[in-house]
Amino acid sequence: MTFPTLPWRFLFLLSASLVLLAACGGGDDTDGQGGELEHDFAFVPYQSVGNPESGEEMMFSELFQEGKPVVLNFWAGQCPPCRAEMPHFQTLADEFEDDFTLIGIDVGVFTGLGTENDALALLEELDITYPTGRALEREPLLDHNVTGMPTTIFFHANGEISDRRIGMILEDEMREKLDDLF
Repeated sequence: MTFPTLPWRFLFLLSASLVLLAACGGGDDTDGQGGELEHDFAFVPYQSVGNPESGEEMMFSELFQEGKPVVLNFWAGQCPPCRAEMPHFQTLADEFEDDFTLIGIDVGVFTGLGTENDALALLEELDITYPTGRALEREPLLDHNVTGMPTTIFFHANGEISDRRIGMILEDEMREKLDDLF
């Protein structure tokens, strides 16, 4: 018995498209509800945090030891909106490096949006020097309610969440959110 190929191909393409839209989805989730840092996670730095050559794990909570607000950005090497926002993050990280800590966490292997090599190639291509690393497991995505890529979470220096943005965020909006942290 043979099945018509067109409807099956259409359904496959439709489902693949929906998965991609969910993974690289946009939208704003800015309820601003605060809360203490509840979900710590381990990551391995790529650059500018700890000692990337040693491959030593770090805990996200360690970033709060300097007493500065922290901006956590979940991204992936093959996520077009992630690629688009990273140069804006670099500009602000350079401008306000003493005022807040920016950390980009690569989760491409958990979202189907890239490998570690894709992430490292993107960092090099865009000349990204702000601190980045890769998550060791998928739990940070679940714990921090990451439902689209990229997702950026803004924390006060005490670990309380100030705001959350699902989807690409550009420099002007990021400046506004940083003003709320300082």
